[in-house]
Amino acid sequence: MSITVYFAVIIVAVLLVTGVYAGILSRKQRKEYERLARTETFHCLRCDSVYTGPAGTETKECPACGYKNPKLKF
Repeated sequence: MSITVYFAVIIVAVLLVTGVYAGILSRKQRKEYERLARTETFHCLRCDSVYTGPAGTETKECPACGYKNPKLKF
């Protein structure tokens, strides 16, 4: 086998590993996004902090000061 064949095999292997790595990262990002999409966002009127809670929750206590706040509507 010549050096060009070895070079082609190395290039194909690098591209294959890069593709698998990109697929794994894409799955990880999609899982993180789906987890975040199932939450509600709240803004505390008393201490000005922003926090999240489970989906379907209309009001939630602020973890910093305990004030009960309604969810943000976008």
